[in-house]
Amino acid sequence: MSAPTPAPASVQPKDWRAVHAFGLPDGSIRAILAVAIFATIWALLVRRSEHEVPDYLRNLMFIIMGHYFAVRRTPVLVTEGQPGPLFLPHGTIRWILFAGFAYVAVMMFREGRFRDPAGNPGVVTLLLIVGFLLGVLAARWGELRTRRGHPTPRWVEDVRAGSALVAAAVLVILIWTRMDAEPFEDSKVRLGPFSVENVMSAIVGFYFGSRS
Repeated sequence: MSAPTPAPASVQPKDWRAVHAFGLPDGSIRAILAVAIFATIWALLVRRSEHEVPDYLRNLMFIIMGHYFAVRRTPVLVTEGQPGPLFLPHGTIRWILFAGFAYVAVMMFREGRFRDPAGNPGVVTLLLIVGFLLGVLAARWGELRTRRGHPTPRWVEDVRAGSALVAAAVLVILIWTRMDAEPFEDSKVRLGPFSVENVMSAIVGFYFGSRS
């Protein structure tokens, strides 16, 4: 008869100051990077909205947004006694990123830049961000109602999913029908000041935000 396997010795968690970069709380470097990149994009949107946000910054921005508003939704294991990133309360960075874009959107709307996306290409990027962040707000509102005993009705989910599927279908069809066009440009169909592609993309972004 084999001897019983000894119970593993308890492992004492290390002091977080000895684990994370520069002795800062976990997530601090990501917070610095996120705020630095987003603040640069905010400045570009405010001061140079007549130019598009560079592709590399726009792509990086959506990667960061996916991390903070989708991946970070899953509860993370926090070492006992460890403060939030940059010694701020947990969740502060997400609110800073959200508030920054909300401020820029309100300011640009009040200045009338949304009425002329052709002359202010930066507002197209902002439209996609607003769509995603509105979806995030809708998701959090739904979670709050569910916790209070009022889950989101099935028909609301159907409408939201159906709208996203229709928007994606329109977007894909428009792109494929002009795949060989040179130069590749948006269609001339407009929904208000924006092209139909811009609006359909924002609707799809809203859905992903609402499911994050």
